[in-house]
Amino acid sequence: MIRRALALVAVLGCVVALVPVLGPAPGRAGSAAPKVAAGRVHGTFQPRRGKLFVLVIGSDARAGNPNTRADAIHIVGLDTRTMRGGILNFPRDSWVSIPGHGQGRINEALYRGGPTLLARTLESITGIRLDYWVMTGFTGFQRIIQRVGPVRFTLHRRIHDPTGSGADLSPGEQRLGPRQALAFVRTRHSFPRGDVDRTTNQARFLLALLRKLRREVDRRPHELFRWIAATKEHTRLDMTPEELFRLGVLTTQVRPDDVGNVTVPVSVGSVGAASVVFISPGAQSIYRRFRARARL
Repeated sequence: MIRRALALVAVLGCVVALVPVLGPAPGRAGSAAPKVAAGRVHGTFQPRRGKLFVLVIGSDARAGNPNTRADAIHIVGLDTRTMRGGILNFPRDSWVSIPGHGQGRINEALYRGGPTLLARTLESITGIRLDYWVMTGFTGFQRIIQRVGPVRFTLHRRIHDPTGSGADLSPGEQRLGPRQALAFVRTRHSFPRGDVDRTTNQARFLLALLRKLRREVDRRPHELFRWIAATKEHTRLDMTPEELFRLGVLTTQVRPDDVGNVTVPVSVGSVGAASVVFISPGAQSIYRRFRARARL
């Protein structure tokens, strides 16, 4: 994230700045997934009164696993007039209607139809017209952190998840490198609400990444170009270089403290033998506010 925009993520900018290079966006899931990819949700970008929305996806793509599902799902919004925004987070096991595929966990939309179907699914749920999507897998995420350097992050409790993500982190301010950062954003066993807490923490990490970007660009403006080039050899991008640069500069204008972080309210349940979460009706008011203001 950078100064004016997952990821949003504020977040939007950070993620977009982390994802530059040209090439066709991936089509449907099931083919070899790029390490980082980004593109437009619709054929043309139609800004609405200065509001911008980006879908940020973390997939479970890794070596030997072509059938990718979404491990992290966030909508990053920004009001470009006020430079205030928000990150709206969705637990991966949310039980929803997937257009053309009936009911299922929301993370299955990526497997069934790639980023475009996941975006359509979220648009149908929230009524928010998404502008861009950004996606990375395990390898892409680690290489981004390796290139931009460790991220300062404050942990409020010990994270010990030897049988899950492998995280073993002490409380207090940490400098998370590639392996530790990936383990943290993947861990859920260390938290009382499991995946719900995990998705909130993923957004917290995006904001920490934005803070890092802002610090570096404020001190040395040319650092923006280093961030934009950081993942060039690992990225497929379905947008023009000019478009990417505008988004990167936009992101550098965002203050992390002006970006809200909200996870949709859910209740735990089951469908058959599957454990899922159901998005609560109270989420509708969150969607309306976010849709109207692009901030939380």
